[in-house]
Amino acid sequence: MSNSHFLRSLAERCKAEFGENCGQLKVIFPNKRAGVYFASYLSELYEKPIWSPMISSFESFVEEQQDKKLADELQLSFILYKAYKQLVPHAESFDAFLPWGEMILKDFNDIDNYLVETKHIFHVIKSQKELDEAFHFLSEEDQKTVQQFWQGFLPEPDKKQSEFIKTWSILDQLYVRFNELLAEQNLTYKGHLFREFCENNQLKDTGAVWFAGFNALTRAEEKIIKECLETGSSDIFWELDRYYFEDEYQEAGLFFREYAKDSILGASVQRDIQDVLNTKDKQIDLISAPLKMGQVMACTQKLEELAASAEGLKDTLVILSEESLLPVLLDKLPEAASQVNITMGWSIAQARAYILFEKMLVLAMNRSKDSQLYLTFKELSDILSFNDFFGLEQEKVDAWQKACLENQRYFFPPEELIELLPRIEAFLNAQTSAQILAAITDFIHESPLDEWAELDRSVAVLLHSTFKRLAKAAEQFQIELEPSSLLRLYKKLGTNLKLPFTGDSDGGLQVMGILETRNLSFKNILILGMNEGSWPRESSQSSFIPYNIRKAFDLPTTEHQDAMQAYLFYRLLHNSDQLWISYNNVTEFNKNGELSRYMQQLEFESDETKVEIKRQSVLTQIAPVPAYSITKTKTAEVMKRLGEYLYDSSSPRKLSPSALNTYIDCKLKFYFNYVERIYEPNEIREDIDPSMLGNLLHRAMEFLYEGQSEMTKELAESLNGKVEAAVKAAFVDQKLNIEDSRQSLGRQMIVFEVIKKFVLDILRTDAASAPFEFVGLESEDFFYDFPIETMEGSTKVSLKGIIDRIDRKGESIRIVDYKSGSDNREFGDLEDLLDAGSTNRNKAVFQLFYYSMLYKENHPDNALPIQPLMYNSRDLSQADFDGQIRQKKGTKGSDRKGGIVMDYRQFEEEYKQTLEHLLTEIFNSSIDFNQTDDLKKCQYCPYVEICRRS
Repeated sequence: MSNSHFLRSLAERCKAEFGENCGQLKVIFPNKRAGVYFASYLSELYEKPIWSPMISSFESFVEEQQDKKLADELQLSFILYKAYKQLVPHAESFDAFLPWGEMILKDFNDIDNYLVETKHIFHVIKSQKELDEAFHFLSEEDQKTVQQFWQGFLPEPDKKQSEFIKTWSILDQLYVRFNELLAEQNLTYKGHLFREFCENNQLKDTGAVWFAGFNALTRAEEKIIKECLETGSSDIFWELDRYYFEDEYQEAGLFFREYAKDSILGASVQRDIQDVLNTKDKQIDLISAPLKMGQVMACTQKLEELAASAEGLKDTLVILSEESLLPVLLDKLPEAASQVNITMGWSIAQARAYILFEKMLVLAMNRSKDSQLYLTFKELSDILSFNDFFGLEQEKVDAWQKACLENQRYFFPPEELIELLPRIEAFLNAQTSAQILAAITDFIHESPLDEWAELDRSVAVLLHSTFKRLAKAAEQFQIELEPSSLLRLYKKLGTNLKLPFTGDSDGGLQVMGILETRNLSFKNILILGMNEGSWPRESSQSSFIPYNIRKAFDLPTTEHQDAMQAYLFYRLLHNSDQLWISYNNVTEFNKNGELSRYMQQLEFESDETKVEIKRQSVLTQIAPVPAYSITKTKTAEVMKRLGEYLYDSSSPRKLSPSALNTYIDCKLKFYFNYVERIYEPNEIREDIDPSMLGNLLHRAMEFLYEGQSEMTKELAESLNGKVEAAVKAAFVDQKLNIEDSRQSLGRQMIVFEVIKKFVLDILRTDAASAPFEFVGLESEDFFYDFPIETMEGSTKVSLKGIIDRIDRKGESIRIVDYKSGSDNREFGDLEDLLDAGSTNRNKAVFQLFYYSMLYKENHPDNALPIQPLMYNSRDLSQADFDGQIRQKKGTKGSDRKGGIVMDYRQFEEEYKQTLEHLLTEIFNSSIDFNQTDDLKKCQYCPYVEICRRS
C-alpha cells in the first residue's frame, strides 16, 4: 500500500479487496477523526450507495465487546477516595487527597494498559520504604552506605512521592478495593477495560479487522492486534518512512524498530516502509518571528498568498502547538479565509460563562464562611459586568454605579444585590457545597440559553452536566466537600475541560492541535509555535512510580512521549507540498526562544535528505522614540478661558493656592485641570489616599472645636473625651463607615487611629499654648483680587482660599494650617517657593503666606501681627512643638537673616512681588503651557497617560 496519502490509499485498498461488500470490514484507527476522513475518501470511489465498513477507535472497539461502562474522571476520583477511606481510618480530606489521587489513577491505568503484574510492581515500589526499616540495626554510617547503593536503582523521592510512601503498605489493597467498588456499579476505566479484555480472552468472532495508522501500542493493544492477526482475516497498516526507521538515533522510529523485530508484526512493518523523505524534493520555509503576534501575522500573510492561488485554502492545514494561539489567530485571519474548520479542544477557562460562575462560587464561598458579611463594590461590580447573563439592562447597572459613586459607597448588604439580581439569591444563601451545586445547576437550567452567545451556551451546558455528575457522585459516595474545595475543583475543571470544536473535513481552512493531525494529510501545512517546550512539549512525569521501575516494567517513560511527538512531526513531511513553520525567537518570562530540536535535527541532516530548509525572519522595527512632549500655546480661545479667573469676567472663577502650586509643579497639568477642566474620574475609594487623609483631619478638628470661642487648659482637658466622636463624625462626613465591621476595611481602622492621634497631638499643643481666642474655623472663603500688569494692560486676578483656623493669642493673629503629611516648617528664599526646580521649594509655606495675605487683605483695619503656624504631622508629636515656621539663615540677599516668622507683614512686600511674577506669567500669552522636566512628579499625576509618561 502506498503511503503517499495514507487514508486515501487505505480507501483504495478497501475497495480493491471488498468491492461493494465493505460492510464486512471493521477499520480501527487511533482516533475517530481519521475515520471521518477515511469514510470521505471511500465515498469518492463509489458511484452508488454501499454499506460502509464499521469505523471505530480502538477504545470503542474494545468497549463494544464488553458490558461495563467507562467511568469519567470525577467518578473515578470519588470511588478511589472511598476505597482509600475504607483502608485508612483517619484519611485526609478529599481536597487534600485529590492531587495525588489523580496520579494514582494514572499509574493504575498505565499498569493495566501494559498488563503489569500488580502485586509485583507494588512490592517493588514500596521497597525503598522497606529498605529504610530493614537496615535499622546498622550504624548511621552503614545505613548511608546502603542507601547510597540503592539510590542508584531507586532515586530519592520528591515531596509528593514522600507523602505517598506513607500509604505504601496499602497500595496493593487500594488497587483491589478500588476495582471492587467499580465492579459493584458495573464501571471500569480504560486501562482495566483493556486488561480484562486481554486476560479473559473476550475477543469474539469479529471477522475482518484492519488496524490502521498506529505508531505506539500499549501491551494490551499489541496483544489484541496480534490475536486478530493470527486469525488470518485481519491486517495492520503502518505509516512510516525509511528516513527515521533505519536511523537508530531517530526518536520517531523508536516503536517501529521494536515492532519490526516482532514475529507477528514484523512483516507488516517491513511491507509498509516508504522512502519519501530521501527521494522526494521538499522545501520548508522556517520563519523566525517575535512572540505569538509576530507568528500569527506572518501566518496570515502566507494564508493570503495561498488563498490567491487556484486551489485556494481547500487543502490547507494550520497546526497550533499551543491552544492559546487559537484566539489570536482567529482574530487576525484574512478575509480570504471565509470558511474555517476548527478541530481541537479549547479550554473553557477563557469563556465568559466560566468566569461568571467562578465569581459566583467565590461569592457563595465567602458567604458560607460568614452569612453576615457585607459585599464590596468590587464584588458587586464584577458580577454586574455580566448583566446580560441575568437579563439586566445596562442602564440599570450604570444608574446603580452612578449612585454608588455619588455616595462613595463601598460596602453593601447582600439584600441589595438580590434586589438587583433576584436569581443570585440561592448563591448568597447557600451554606454547603451541595447547596452551591444545586444553585449553579438551577441557574443554568432556568437561564434563557438561546439568548446567550453560542460559545457561552456550550460552556454552560458542559458545566451543567459536570456539576450534576459532581453532585450525584458526592452524594452517592458520601463525600463532604468544603466550599473552598469545590472552588479549587472548579478551577481544575477549567484547566482540564476542553470545549471540542469539531471541524468539517470538506473544504475550507483546517485548524488543529498536534494530536488531531494523526493519519491526516494536507498539501499545505502551516505550523505555529515550533519551539522547544511546545513541540516537543516538556515531559512532566506525574507519577509515583520511579523512572527506573517504569523502565524495568516497560511502562511508558519520557522517551516514549518524546518518540510519539517526534513521529507526529516527521509524518507531516510525508505528503505535504508546502511546509511553512514559525517559531518564537524571543525569550520572555516562561517562554524560550529556542527552535524545536526536531527542526534543528532535520536542518542538520538536510544534506542527506531531499528536504531544503529556507530560513526567514520577521523583524520588528525598533527605532529610538523621540521624547514625547506636549506644549499648549495660549491661543485666543485659551486666553478667553484664562480670562474667567480675572475679576471682571462675566463667568468668574477663582484660583486657589492648590491651583498655583499645580502651575509651579507642571504648567501642562494646570492647563488640563484649570483651563480645559479635565477632571479625574470619580471612583469608589477603597484606600484612603493622602488627600482623603487631609480631609479627615480637617473635618475632625472642625467638629471638635465647633462652637468654641476660647481655648483654655480646662477646655482642652474636657475635649479629650470627645476626640473619638469628632473623628467618627469626620469619617461619616466623608462617607466612610467604621461603626459596622462588615462595612469597614482594616486599613480604614488604622487610618482612624492615625487621625485620632493627630487630633490628640493638636489638642495637647493647643493646651500648652492656651489661653487663646478662636476667630475662625474653616467657616468661610476668603477672596482677594490681586492686581497685575499684563501685555494687554492692568487687571486683577481673582484668588480664593479656606483657612484651616484663625485664632488670636495675646497681641497676635495666628493663621494655622493643619498638615497630615511630612511637610517641612523651614524655608529659604521666598523666590524659591515658586521655583519648581529648587530643592528648597516649600509648598506648605507658600500656602501659609498665601492664607496670611488673604486674611490681611480682608481685614485692612487689623494692626496686630499675623503669625503663620503649621501643625505638621512630622513634628507634631514633639513635646516642645509650637507650630512656628522658620526661615533658614543664608548668604543669598542681605535681608535674609533667618529665624522664626512672627509677622507675615515682614515678608509681605517680597511675597507679593513673587506672587505677582507668578500670576503675570500665567496670564502672559507668549508663555506656553509645557510639561515638567521632573519625571518623579509624573508618577501619581492623573494625566500621565495623556502625556505618555506612564
